[in-house]
Order: sequence, then structure tokens, then C-alpha cells
Amino acid sequence: MLDKLTQMLRRYYWALLSLLAGALTTLAFAPFDISALVFLTLALVFYLWNKLPAKQAAVSAWLFGLGLQCSGVSWIYYSLHVHGNAPAVFAALLIFLLCSYLSLYTGLAAYFINRFLPARSNLRLLVFYPASWLVFEWLQGYVMTGFAWMQIGYTQIDLPLSGFAPLLGNHAVGALVAVTAGAIVLLLSHGRAFNIRFVSLVAISLSVLWLAGGYLKTVNWTTAYGDAITVSVIQGNIAQKDKWKARMRQPTMNLYRDLSLAQKDVDLIVWPETAVPDYWYRVMPYIQQLRRDMQAIDSDLLLGIFVKNEDSKLLNSVMSIHGGPQNGNLNGVYNKRHLVPLGEFIPLRFLIEFFNKFVKIPMSDIASGDDEQPLLTVAGVPVGITICFEEAFSRDLIKDLPEAKILVNVSNDAWFENSHEPHQHHAIARMRALETGRYMIRSTNTGITSIIGPHGDVIQQLPQFEVAVLKAEVQPLSGMTPFVRWGDWLMVGFSCMLLLAFAVSNLKCYPRAPENDIDKD
Repeated sequence: MLDKLTQMLRRYYWALLSLLAGALTTLAFAPFDISALVFLTLALVFYLWNKLPAKQAAVSAWLFGLGLQCSGVSWIYYSLHVHGNAPAVFAALLIFLLCSYLSLYTGLAAYFINRFLPARSNLRLLVFYPASWLVFEWLQGYVMTGFAWMQIGYTQIDLPLSGFAPLLGNHAVGALVAVTAGAIVLLLSHGRAFNIRFVSLVAISLSVLWLAGGYLKTVNWTTAYGDAITVSVIQGNIAQKDKWKARMRQPTMNLYRDLSLAQKDVDLIVWPETAVPDYWYRVMPYIQQLRRDMQAIDSDLLLGIFVKNEDSKLLNSVMSIHGGPQNGNLNGVYNKRHLVPLGEFIPLRFLIEFFNKFVKIPMSDIASGDDEQPLLTVAGVPVGITICFEEAFSRDLIKDLPEAKILVNVSNDAWFENSHEPHQHHAIARMRALETGRYMIRSTNTGITSIIGPHGDVIQQLPQFEVAVLKAEVQPLSGMTPFVRWGDWLMVGFSCMLLLAFAVSNLKCYPRAPENDIDKD
């Protein structure tokens, strides 16, 4: 029995290593922030993929993705089981199926390279794998509305490579992580062969890349627009298990109102996503009194609330108290455009009845707002607003630029308790601020509430799970970073053309050889 197990491990060691490497890569993300680990885990799987034939490389990559996704987004369990009342087994199965699907993109990235492109290690490790990673990671965030979360560029927010984010975007930062991992493999393999010239060339190129990233982190891509405004961000810390209970409705509304009225000499007050636990048309007297209160203290207010449009569809919205719904008109309201799969809408509608048998989420299956919405102007400044999950998609956020001078994100990460999700979400917000060269105001129910600077630096931050108010000055900024100007299309287009050119050239020059199983070598 032991001999059979040993033989199996020898035969499939690459599969076990791939799964383990993926799971460990989560430690490179927030809140663990062992950022350098991603270079080692990625270098390990690149080494394996380079040795494996195409089909096994695809399996290895899929297993790597599965380990990464399952460990990285395991926090979905809280929303499905703890707050959605789904049976534990069903919740775990649903997460596994989601992660299995997301991992297909990683598998396809490796398969394409090993199947269609030249089997030259230098090109594979430094060009092909990084470019393919960029393209398929981008696709993962697009297909079926996308789920753009565990992207390796987010591990670099405090390291020099993030300096390329305002220039080329987060996907390109991930590709540069892959280039670094590929270079590590080459340095180790050629180092053993004492190829000093090659080792020196790779080491120097890598140093230049990192030094350039460090320099780019110091560049100011945007300039001041008018005077700074004073902002107070309210963190109500309402537990998700209590949020929608009838007995908590009025105390919650009183808490946010009282904390806001206590603010003095403030231009803007920001409440979290769905801070008001009801529909706007049912709390109009409260809204109208709040409007008068804000006028009395000469402050503007952004608050999260559910609204219904003219078709009686439910929308997750942010409302400006001075320009908000009046006399039945939905002016001064931003409606969430990019909804959360399984949380706010059900993909594949024919499964909705089956899904609803197991999961009861109060905000599930809502409508999405229009793609094109006018910017809200608060405290005299046009702002770009995202709600929760939306800030994971830079393509949505840059629609509001360069007109928006400040970014605002409102979230309710109470769904995920004290997991690593709020920390991952905060790192994503930091990347969006860095890509766009804007200050970001983050208002959350239970944390992480913060003010993020245009270099992705955290200016101020509140502790989690406390009722608190963050007060700070925020400078509106104008101008465009190069990434805002051309988005992901530059790097995605370039990578696609590069890979296709090599693929076509390879098919013309070299007929396909039959694959050999690595275990027979």
C-alpha cells in the first residue's frame, strides 16, 4: 500500500505541487501581505509548465488556479451559509464550482502557450507565459460580467512594480510579476550551468525593471483642482445579522443621523452602502428631514440606500441628499452598474428557482443601473462613485474620468465577517486610486473605512468593527494617467498580437509533434 502511494506521488508530484503553490499564493495578498511569496510560487509552476506537455500543463495551471481561488475567495461561505442560510455542503459546493470555473482561465493560459507556441524556455518564461497570463486574467474579468478578484497585481501595491499601474494598469503589473517569476526560473537553471553572461543579462534587465517601477511610484500624474474639501466618513458598524431586522431600522437611521449632525465645518459626509436599511420611498420623511439638517450645517451628504425605478425594479444606489429623490424624481442618484454574481443577481436565469430554494439573501436579484450615468456633484466637486464589488473593475471606474475629481466607494463588507475579504477589497481600492491618480474615499459599514491617496497610499484608516467617524481633508485632482487614457486595451491588444504572431509563425515552421507524457520521460 505504501509503495503504491509513493509511486502515485512520484507520478503526480507536479499536480500536488501546483495545487499547493496556488493555495500558498493567497498569502501574498492582503491581509497576510507576504508579497514576495508570489514570485516563488509562480516560478515553481512556470518551471513545471515549461517541462510538461500541453495537456498536463493545462491541468497543472488549473490546479494552481483552483488552490488560489478556493483559498482566496473562501469568504463567500459567510454570505451563502451564515447570512444566506444555505446548507454548509451546498455553500461549499457552490464555491468549489465557482473556483473551478475561474481556474479554467489559468489552465487555458498555460495550454495555449505549450500547445501552439515555440518550446523555447527563454521566450516561454519571459514573454509567453506573462503575456498569456495577462490576456486570460483580463478575460476572467469580462466573461459573464466577470469576477476580477484574485489578480496577482494586487500583491504588489506596496512594492516597486506597482509603479507601472498608472501607466499600464493592474493586469500589466501582474504580467510583470510573471516576468520576474520567469526570470527567477531562468537564473536558477542557467546559474547551475555557470552561464555568467546570460545570468548577468537577465539580472540587469530585472533590476532595471524594478528600478523603473520604483521611480514611477514617485511620479505625480495628476494636478490639484481647486481647494481641498473636508470630509467625514461614517462607519456605523451594524452587524449583518441585525441589519435588516425591523427592530434595528430606526436605531440604525438615528445612529447615522446623529453621527452626521455632530460633524462641524465639514463639506461632505459619506455613509456606507445601504446605510439606510429600507427603500427610499418608505423613508421619505426621514430623508426630507435629513436634507433640512444638512442644509442647516451647510454640508452635503452621500448615503447608500435601495431605490426603485419607474419599472419598479430594485436598485442598489448612492444618493446625494441635496440633489436626491424629490417629488418622485430620481435625480442626484447613482445606481450600481456591476452586480455581484450569486449575491445581487443570479446568472443563468433558469436556475433561479433552484438557487432560491437554498439561499435567501435580502439583496439578491436586483437590477443594474445604466452604463452611462451623469456624475454626481457634491460639495462643488464632481465625484466618481462605485458601490462595493464595482471597484474591482477598472474599466467601469475609468468611465467617470477625467471628469471626476475624487473617487468614492461605498461598501458593506459585513457580509464576510472577520475574514480576509475586507483586506483584499481595501487593497483593490488602493490599486484603483493608484491607476487613476485620484484620492479615494472609502465608506464601509464595518470596515475597512479609509482615505486613500493618489499613489495608492493609505492617508487615514479606521479600525474595523467599531462605530467611528473618519475626518480628513481630500484634494480634488484633475488630469489623466496614461492608463485612464487607454485602459487595458493597449496591453491586452499588444499581448494578443504578440502571441498570435508567434503562434502563426510556429504552425507554419514547425509541424506539431506528438506529445510525450512527462511521467514516461
